[in-house]
Amino acid sequence: MAGRESSGAPSAPVSPTPLEALSTDQHRILAYASAIGPEFDFDMLVAAMRLDEETLAEQLEQLVRARILWERPGGGRFGFAEEEFRASVHRSLTESRLRVLHRRVAEVMEKMYPDPPPETLAELGRHFFLGKVPEKSYEYNRRAAHNARDADEPAVAIHHLERALVEIAALGGERPREKAELAEELGDLYYATSNYPAADRQYEEALKLVEHDQPRIRARLLLARAEVARENLDQDAAREGATQAIRLFEMTGDPLGVAQAHRLLGRLAFRQGAYREALDETMLALEILPPEPDSRFLGRLSIDIGNAFALLGPEVRSVAIEWYERAVERLRAARDWAELSRALHNLGVAVGEAHPEDGLEYLAQARDAAERAHDARYAARTLLSGVEMRIQLGQLEDADRDNEQAGRLLERLDDALGVGQVALHRGLIAERRGQWDDAERAYSTAADMARRNRLVLDEAEAEFDLARLRFKTRDMAGARDALRAATELNVSELVPRLANAYVELRRQLEESDDPGSTAPGGRKETTEGERST
Repeated sequence: MAGRESSGAPSAPVSPTPLEALSTDQHRILAYASAIGPEFDFDMLVAAMRLDEETLAEQLEQLVRARILWERPGGGRFGFAEEEFRASVHRSLTESRLRVLHRRVAEVMEKMYPDPPPETLAELGRHFFLGKVPEKSYEYNRRAAHNARDADEPAVAIHHLERALVEIAALGGERPREKAELAEELGDLYYATSNYPAADRQYEEALKLVEHDQPRIRARLLLARAEVARENLDQDAAREGATQAIRLFEMTGDPLGVAQAHRLLGRLAFRQGAYREALDETMLALEILPPEPDSRFLGRLSIDIGNAFALLGPEVRSVAIEWYERAVERLRAARDWAELSRALHNLGVAVGEAHPEDGLEYLAQARDAAERAHDARYAARTLLSGVEMRIQLGQLEDADRDNEQAGRLLERLDDALGVGQVALHRGLIAERRGQWDDAERAYSTAADMARRNRLVLDEAEAEFDLARLRFKTRDMAGARDALRAATELNVSELVPRLANAYVELRRQLEESDDPGSTAPGGRKETTEGERST
């Protein structure tokens, strides 16, 4: 089988014999070998070629001496000395020849491995796909995708399912149920890798294929599209989708589905700063859950309950931390690395408000979980959320480095919420360095971005920071304008932690003619944008 690098490979570049200098028999052997992969077993090659073992062994010996192939010590396994040479052999073959070779290899492999291990399933899927055997290709690629998903390799699973999608069309017939199932599965994988446009396309395609007499499946797909809309900051579409899903789930008697939809409504309320509404929705979801609920969903719901408590004020922060710790325990047991990353992230943010060193430690664990889940978005967000903690610890250079690294990642991922937070952090860092003009530009940029994306809470916080900075630099008219904007956005209610600082800034602005007045106190605690929703 192809794949793993072997210790038998040469350690230095070689100059293999040109293709034109090979005999017909050697070229045939290398054609089969190139189809198998960079490495291949003698038994596989001899069975695929239907050659006498001695004849093949002699030819392989010559190719090893010519430094075209290498042989693993002990014999039985060979490989190409240069991958480019193998690729050139493969490229020299016609499509018809390749189809025959891959089909032959697949048939031999299937006989040799009647109960194939995961790595062989993937190879069977590849060879039957390239050999243009739709039935077998579809079967093995679906099974390989399932294994890849279980192994936390969503990108590999997507690759196999995309092949299956090609093959189901080649199989003929309508097959609406199979196509819908495949599209939904692909959508879930795209969602897991933060490819939201691709996920939405697959969910939309699945909805077109699902009949109206399948309300439970339609509800599931509507909810999935609503989750994508939430990630894309389309609050109205997300709310509408969740509401439609609730009606269908209730009609089919699916309490878990109803709970999932109410959880989403809670997350939408949270993003708008309606924390008590968010808590009510998530607690309702908890009550609706059937006995012995899925630990994965319970872990995710625990994060959302923790989020609501965390933003209701410092007096209930310990309750939030307890919910985050429950989420970590449940999600670690369920091996849900993506959501475990979110739980550890939010735990780190909550703990870091009072103990930044401990918060940074939780964020490092969250980043490890995100990387294990192949989730670049959360890996970037965990880096981003440590910035204010580093500022608090006086680690300005490290804060600047992490903020810019997170910014580059989030820009590539088109994460508007995260990019806005990067801009806000640029303001904090510049302000701490005494670079007032840079800080003002950064806060203004953060407020504009939040306004464009209808992120009311983030806009209110940015305007408050802008007002605070302008008061510090004695731009009283600008400070009043920014504070007025923050007031109109209801900043003191959206962010209870800012209430005292807001009252103090208003008082100081009213007394700004008093020469004894001083600038307001330091930066507030955690922003909602830092708490992963």
